[in-house]
Amino acid sequence: MDDDKSMVSRCDATTCRFNDDMNCTAGQIEVSMSGQTAQCLTFSPTESMSDTQGLSADNH
Repeated sequence: MDDDKSMVSRCDATTCRFNDDMNCTAGQIEVSMSGQTAQCLTFSPTESMSDTQGLSADNH
């Protein structure tokens, strides 16, 4: 087991198509730092959303 990797434990972007009851269902995600905040670049709005919104990821 590779202990150098972290897992996303929670998704707060309720408007993302990959969010299923606060769990990310994307096969993989890409994360970038913006200041002190992690930004998920994989965020994809649900079909009912027209505006892109940000996503934060809590790593534990």
